[in-house]
Amino acid sequence: MVFSGAFVEYYFSHLEDYNSKLANRLKSLRLSAGLTQEGVAELASISYKHYQSLEAGRKKDVKLTSLAQLAQAFELEPWELLYPDQPVLSPAFLRRTGKISRIK
Repeated sequence: MVFSGAFVEYYFSHLEDYNSKLANRLKSLRLSAGLTQEGVAELASISYKHYQSLEAGRKKDVKLTSLAQLAQAFELEPWELLYPDQPVLSPAFLRRTGKISRIK
């Protein structure tokens, strides 16, 4: 499959938007849950440094597996991490994370 220059330009110009949206979303969800970055990384079974780079927006190519692990950690669907309206964190998630590292 060959893509036209216009499509490629459009695609890459919007990647920054998605990286920024994901970074903002992760931080917002984490703060809403009252968790530390380490706590979210632990829930998602990813390294703290990897999570930190995702939340800071430094990671430009996010793997689907990372997105799926983060979504599962927050008990969301992967698409909800990029969805503009914030879903409410479920009571089950909040109960489960009650013993994880909290923000001080």
